[in-house]
Amino acid sequence: MSGYQTIFKKEAENHLYPFFWQHGESHEILEKYVDKIYESQMKAICIEARPHPDFVKEKWWEDLNCILKKCKEKNMKVWILDDSHFPTGYANGKVVSSYPQYLKTYMWCRRYDVHGPIPQARINLQVLKGRIWEKPEEDIRILGVYMAKRVESEDDEIDSDTLMDISHCIDSSRLITVDIPKGAYSLFVVFETKKGGEETTKDYLNPLMKEATQILIDEVYEPHYQHFKEEFGKSIQAFFSDEPRFGNVKGCKATIGSDMPLPYRKDLEKEFSFDLKYLPLLWTKAQGKENEIRVQYMDQITKLYNENFTSVLGKWCEEHNVSYVGHTIEDNGAHARLGYGTGHYFRGQEGMHYAGIDVIGTQIVPGMNYHHDAFSTGGANGEFYHYALAKLGASASHLDPKKQGRCMCEAFGAYGWNEGLKTMKWIADSLMVRGVNNIVPHAFNPKEFPDWDCPPHFYAHGHNPQFPYFPVLDQYMNRICSLFSNGKYPSKVALYYPAENEWASSYTPVEKLSKYLTQNQIHFDIVSKDYILSGKCMNSKLKINETEFEVLLFPYSQYICKDLVDFLYESNVRVIFEKELPSKVIGESKYFKQWLTKVEILKDLDEYKIVPVNNKNLVVYEYEKENKKIYMFFNESVEEDIEFEFPLKNAYEYDAFKDELYEYDPRIHLSSYESKIVIQSIESYPVKQRTLFKEEKEMELDNWRIEFDGKTIGNQLKFVSSIKGYEQVCGTAIYKTDFYLDSKCKTKLILEDVYEIAEVILNGKEVDTRICKPYVFDCTEQVQSGKNECVIKITNTLGTKIREPLSSYLPIEPFGFQKAILIKE
Repeated sequence: MSGYQTIFKKEAENHLYPFFWQHGESHEILEKYVDKIYESQMKAICIEARPHPDFVKEKWWEDLNCILKKCKEKNMKVWILDDSHFPTGYANGKVVSSYPQYLKTYMWCRRYDVHGPIPQARINLQVLKGRIWEKPEEDIRILGVYMAKRVESEDDEIDSDTLMDISHCIDSSRLITVDIPKGAYSLFVVFETKKGGEETTKDYLNPLMKEATQILIDEVYEPHYQHFKEEFGKSIQAFFSDEPRFGNVKGCKATIGSDMPLPYRKDLEKEFSFDLKYLPLLWTKAQGKENEIRVQYMDQITKLYNENFTSVLGKWCEEHNVSYVGHTIEDNGAHARLGYGTGHYFRGQEGMHYAGIDVIGTQIVPGMNYHHDAFSTGGANGEFYHYALAKLGASASHLDPKKQGRCMCEAFGAYGWNEGLKTMKWIADSLMVRGVNNIVPHAFNPKEFPDWDCPPHFYAHGHNPQFPYFPVLDQYMNRICSLFSNGKYPSKVALYYPAENEWASSYTPVEKLSKYLTQNQIHFDIVSKDYILSGKCMNSKLKINETEFEVLLFPYSQYICKDLVDFLYESNVRVIFEKELPSKVIGESKYFKQWLTKVEILKDLDEYKIVPVNNKNLVVYEYEKENKKIYMFFNESVEEDIEFEFPLKNAYEYDAFKDELYEYDPRIHLSSYESKIVIQSIESYPVKQRTLFKEEKEMELDNWRIEFDGKTIGNQLKFVSSIKGYEQVCGTAIYKTDFYLDSKCKTKLILEDVYEIAEVILNGKEVDTRICKPYVFDCTEQVQSGKNECVIKITNTLGTKIREPLSSYLPIEPFGFQKAILIKE
C-alpha cells in the first residue's frame, strides 16, 4: 500500500490539467497525444484553440469529439478554454462582426492650457486626441467640459475649488466659447471614444456590459453545451478564461491617474456618487482632491467588471454543472491596475470556482527574488512573483467559499527549451508551499516540431529527451496537491490587500510585507477590504469564511477608507501598520482619530513564527486535514543547505517522490532545491526504515567511460558539453564505471554538479531517478560483494540544441556531471 493511501485510505487524485493546443491536427495525432499525456501521469487536459482554423464549426466539433472519446476511455477530465484564442473576450470575432455596440468603449480627457484674461475665447474641439492632421473622430461623444485655475506645482495641478462645468458653452460644430479669467487656467474636455485601447484587444467585448458577455456565452459556451451536454459535469468539468482584462492600454503600468483612456460604458458617469465637475481629476492632480475621486472610480468599475463579466460566466457555468476557472494578468503589479489588469485581483476572481494565477515567461526563476530580465515587457519583479503572486491566489481560495480551497496556476510555459524538470520542480514547490493545489502545465503542442510558440513543449513528437521522466515530477505534484486539498490553512495574520491604497496615493506594494512574513515563516493570507467588511468579529478575531484572523497588518499608505475605519473601530481585532499611521481618510469618519489610538506600529510578529529558525530561504506551509497536521518545508536557495530542528510528536516524513512513509527525524536537513513533507497524526502507521550509517567511508569513483548515441566519446569524468563536437547535443549520456566492495554493506552514491536528470542503475538493477538536488542514491539493496557495475544516465534539455530567442532568458547549462562519491559503512 502506498504512503498516501496508508494515511488517507485512498490514492492521491489528479490535480494537473495541461494545456492541449489545437490547430486542426489529424485525429491520429490527437489520440496519440492524449495517450502521451496520460502516460505522463496527468489525468486531465485543458483544450485550447491556438488557434484552430474551424473554431466552433464542424472540424472543431469533430476534433473535440475525438478527444472526448479518448479521454472517456481513460477516465480523464476535460477543461475547455473559452475563446478562439487568448486572451478571453474576443468572442470568436462575433462582437466586432455583428455587435459593434458592445465593443470596448473608453472615457478620455483632452486638456487645454490657457492664460487670461481673454473674453469670449474660442477653442476648436474637432480633434481631441491623435495627430493634429488627423480627421476628426466622428463617434466621439463629449461628456462634459470643465475649467479650473492652475496652481504652481511641478505636476500641473489645479485648484479643485475653482472647477466649473462649462459644457453649455459648446456649439453644434464643437466650438467652445468661454470667458477666460485673469491668470493661468486649464480646460478639460471629457469624452467617450472607441479609440486608444490596446491594439491586440481592440475588437474585444466591453466587460462592463452583461449584454457583451452574453455574446461570448452565445458564441462559445452554449454551442459546446448543445454538442456535448451529456458530458457536462462528467468528463467536461470546466471552462477556462485566459487573461481577460480591461485592455484600455497595453501593459502592466496602467495606474489610475495616467494619461490614458479609461474603461467606460454608456452613461457610466451618471452612476458616480461625486459631482461630475471632478471628472478631470481622474487624469489631473488637484492638491489631493483627486485621490478620493480616483478611488471612487476604480471601486465602481472593478465591481462592474465582476458583475458584468466574471459573475455572469460563473453563473452560467453553475447552471450547466461545470466550473468556471482561469486567471487574469497579475504581472508586475497589474493585479490592482487597468490595462492588462482587471483593477482588483479579488474582484476579478469573484465568481470563479477556482482561484487562478499564472507563472510563465521566466517570471519566477530559482534564486532570483529581485527584478531581472524576462520574457515579460519590462522584465520581472522577482519580489512580487516570489512572495505575493501565489499568495494572492491561495488567499482567494481560502476566503471565498465558492472556491472550496482550490487554487490553480498555469505554469512552466514560455520559459524556452532550457527549462527542464529541475526548474519545473523548483517552480512547483514554490507554488505548492504557498497554497497552490492545482497546476495547468503549459503545454502539449501537437503542431509539427519545432514550433516557435512559447516552448517548452512536453512531448514535442518525441523530441523532448526528458519526457520519459515526466511521471517522476507529475506524480510528485499530484501527491502534494492532494495533501493540500480539502482541508484548512490555519492562518492567523491577515495582510491587507492595498488596491485602494494604490488608487489613492503613495503606498507600500503587497509584496513587501509578503516577503517579510514569508522569510520569517509566518502564515498569512492577503485579505481585501471586501472580505474584511464581510467578516465577523468575535472574541478579538476576524472570521472570514473558515479562517479566524488574530492580526490585521496594513502596508503603509497615507490614506485609509472610511468604511474600514468604522468597521474596525467597532471590533477588537488587533491592527498593525507597517511603519506609519495613515493621516487621511477616503470619506469622512468620526471615529478616525479615536481608532488610531488603538492600533500599533509593526515591530515584529515573532509569536506567529512556525519554526524557530532565522533563514530567509526557508518557506513553510502548514495544513490541517482529517485530524492531521501537514507541513511542507522548502529550501528556496539554489546554493546553500538549511539545517534546523522541529520537534513533533507522532510525526512521519512523507516522501512524495516515492510515495512512502518514513520515521520522522526532527533534525531537518534541506539541500538547495529540496522540500520535505511532515505529517503529524494521532494514528500509527507502518513506516520504511531509512539507511543509517554509524561510520562513513568515502570513495570517489573514477575510470569512467562516456557513451552518447551508441558511441564512446570519452574515457574520463567530464561534462559531455566540454567534449569537442558534442557542445550542442541533447539527449541521454551514459556514464559507466566499475567498483569493488569487500562485502555487501550499507552504501549510498552522491553525485555532484549534475545537469540535470540522473538515473542510476547498479548491477543491472534500477536504483532511483533524481530530477534535482540532492542527487543522493541509496544503493544498499543493489550493491554486491566484489565487482559492481555502475551505470548513470544523464539527460539534459532541448535548449542545448535549439537556441531560439525565447530560450535566451535562461542560461544553457552544461550536460553531464563532474563527481561521484560512494559512501559505505
